[in-house]
Amino acid sequence: MNIVLVHGFFSTNKIFFLMKKKFEKNGFTCFAPTLRPINAKYGIENLGEKLKSEIDFHLGDKEEFSLVGFSMGGIVCRYYLQELGGVSRVKNFITISVPHKGTLTAYLFPSKGVRQLRPNSEFLKNLMRNELVLTGLTLYSLRTPFDLMITPSKSSLWEIAHNKKYNSIVHSFMLFNTKLIKDIISLLKSTQ
Repeated sequence: MNIVLVHGFFSTNKIFFLMKKKFEKNGFTCFAPTLRPINAKYGIENLGEKLKSEIDFHLGDKEEFSLVGFSMGGIVCRYYLQELGGVSRVKNFITISVPHKGTLTAYLFPSKGVRQLRPNSEFLKNLMRNELVLTGLTLYSLRTPFDLMITPSKSSLWEIAHNKKYNSIVHSFMLFNTKLIKDIISLLKSTQ
């Protein structure tokens, strides 16, 4: 099974090095594009289009896969799924520390994509209005209550997903949480 890993704000595909290694050791094929510009200055839509192009180029336009989005990358994934037709080929969608309801830290950086992550932004409201598109897709939201990037941390709760809490003291440490990685592997194996 193919897994596509999508990084967050001011990051690259390298942030998934441990997770990718563990997934591949368990028989999965991983693809983790770096979406530029990493500061999201042209908006989530721009990154969503780039994600679609990367997936279509590397996996073709029909192959099924599981999608894992971290932080802002999870919102980019939602745009891909909900607005660009990605839902038709994704089997599972797992979000890790994703600000589904926005984050107050988005007021600290002025790029278009980060402004779209502010609580009650029109962008997030549109995604919420269009969530029915995801019906039938297996959805997970994995979060930590100690997240200082997603504030309040309950913004990672997603009502239409299976929500699970992990104890990671730093936002990016979620990607190195061995229990979380094991849980994702078990989940993906159970839906193969």
